[in-house]
Amino acid sequence: MKVNYAGTVPLSTLDWTGKSAVTIFFRGCPLRCPYCQNYPYLEGAGLVELDFLKEQIKISKPFVSAVVFSGGEPLMQEAIIPLAEFAKILGLAVGVHTNGCYPERAAELVERKLVDKFFIDVKAPLDDPELYGKVSGWVEYKGASVAVKRNPEEIAAAVAKTIETADTSDLELELRTTVIRDFIGNEKEISRIAVWISEHVKNKEVTYVLQQGIPEHSLEEKLRKNRVLEREKLLELGKIAKGFLEKVRIRTREEGEEII
Repeated sequence: MKVNYAGTVPLSTLDWTGKSAVTIFFRGCPLRCPYCQNYPYLEGAGLVELDFLKEQIKISKPFVSAVVFSGGEPLMQEAIIPLAEFAKILGLAVGVHTNGCYPERAAELVERKLVDKFFIDVKAPLDDPELYGKVSGWVEYKGASVAVKRNPEEIAAAVAKTIETADTSDLELELRTTVIRDFIGNEKEISRIAVWISEHVKNKEVTYVLQQGIPEHSLEEKLRKNRVLEREKLLELGKIAKGFLEKVRIRTREEGEEII
């Protein structure tokens, strides 16, 4: 089986708070979020054999307790199933960073007990498909063998379904929003996202994270001139979310991860 591979971080303490992990990045994504900082992974082919990635995981095993699949969008690829199986055989926990667009594959991982934690992007209020479409940069995605076109309503519905699957699975769940000044993440938008989570997610252990986006690393050139939102402002937004949710954190390059 071929895997569209982008790279490996053999030892990461940033991709799963509280765990040391080997992080595997995949190429390909159905979205084109203007602020995406991993945009070199969105397209192109870096095909490798499945055994190559198994070896990457095996090499890191003595030093880590988990494997994290990221991207790009890892749930695009069928290979995530055998790779997760391999990680579990090695005794590693499995985490998945996802944009939520592939609820069926998320459900398969849950049903086969191949995942321990989902990290799901909530890019904008899920009850506002038009805004979600803007923030996710929805376009026709043409890969080597697929052509996928999703409208904003389909994207928002898929994300909600993935969250529902994770929520009812009794697994660890982190929802996160990347905040970009003058683009996404003002007081009203964060409040609406937090309200949606409080009304739709039954697991009160869910963690909601506000991430400080770094505009200079954005896919869309015009965003690169935006100023980074200050930590103090992100703290204010975190306190707004805290009014609706029990577990809220912020991540900034100044102070790392902080509990609100």
